[in-house]
Amino acid sequence: MNANLLKTCKHLNKFTLDELAAISETDRKLLEPVLKEFVADKKLIFRSGIYFFNNTKPILPRLFQHNSDETIDMTMKCFCADVSVMKVGLILNLNVDCICNFNKFFRKTLYEKQELELCEHFRKQPQIVRCRMFFDTQMHFYFYENKLYVSEEILEASNAKPFTKEQIQEFKKIYSFLARVTSHNKNETNLSHHLAEMIWRRNKPFEQLLPEVKKLINA
Repeated sequence: MNANLLKTCKHLNKFTLDELAAISETDRKLLEPVLKEFVADKKLIFRSGIYFFNNTKPILPRLFQHNSDETIDMTMKCFCADVSVMKVGLILNLNVDCICNFNKFFRKTLYEKQELELCEHFRKQPQIVRCRMFFDTQMHFYFYENKLYVSEEILEASNAKPFTKEQIQEFKKIYSFLARVTSHNKNETNLSHHLAEMIWRRNKPFEQLLPEVKKLINA
């Protein structure tokens, strides 16, 4: 049962206990101890009532199958160089929608990677959230090991500690940067993904960004 259930979890990627019970046609009471075992083995991550499959290798969408390795490599380079989708389309002779889909996948993967890191940090050392508004949407931030993390959901724990003075100062700098670079309304859709991308890009040269994206996609 466990092997088949884990395959179902992997296919769903993100689910609640009730959703898994309905899909697997299994009683909640039977599922709960198995899911706790998966969480303990780090096969799943549990946060705010939602289970996430801990997959270090992203599931590549079909557009990766329909384009050559050379084209995919160029889209990564253009993404890291922050080249506009219109220019990338002209360079690679691809339609804008295709380029946008590549970029959306890169951003989504960046967000999910940092989200998994955040959950692991929070599990070991809970931290009191700091919230900020973007486009009338509240986003949630945490700071670990000199790195800012963004989350769509609030992580809470009774023993959570506040930011240190140094973390507060650095957070203010990064928030000021984010508020400036997200001012265009094109960033409102999939806001958390855009914020994760901008945090990731900040103060990094192209020579550092490209290997990180390649490692992320080919993990």
